[in-house]
Amino acid sequence: MTPAGNPELLIGRTVKPTLYDLTGNFDQIHVKLRFKIIEVVGQEAKTVFHGHEWSSDYLRGLVRRGTSRIDWIGPILTKDDYLMRISVIVFTTSRSKTSQEHSVRKAIEKVIRAHAKKHVFDELVTKVVLGELASEVREEVKKIVPIRECEIRKSKVLKGPEEVKARRARLRRGTEKKKSG
Repeated sequence: MTPAGNPELLIGRTVKPTLYDLTGNFDQIHVKLRFKIIEVVGQEAKTVFHGHEWSSDYLRGLVRRGTSRIDWIGPILTKDDYLMRISVIVFTTSRSKTSQEHSVRKAIEKVIRAHAKKHVFDELVTKVVLGELASEVREEVKKIVPIRECEIRKSKVLKGPEEVKARRARLRRGTEKKKSG
């Protein structure tokens, strides 16, 4: 329940429940979801997924001495033109070499971009939040270095399909001007 004097004031606000609040699974209490309110109908607010994040105290608990933490953060474009930023975190069982870290990042990027190309926004969000995509990334990464943990710790929707298409049109107009000029 979000207090507001006028229902119109709710539009644009974000609501932040945990995954535990939605699924009832206590193992997922560290996953904080972010939904943006787009419309209010009576007492109900219509929301869209805007991102998720792991709580910082849970992440701190995963860090161990004598191991490596490998991060990958990158923008991805879904099949239906949503631009998202996804952050993956990998904890190894022992200290890793720089070359291994580089290979791990490449493997993560390959798996995530492949999924982004073949899934629409809703499917990808489900895979990201419920951990299905992270387990596929884990399978690729463990071929390179022994790992203890591999998870998608954060996601954020940067642009919707309308904004992405508008940007493409602007970029096309810009290149046409350079060619004619």
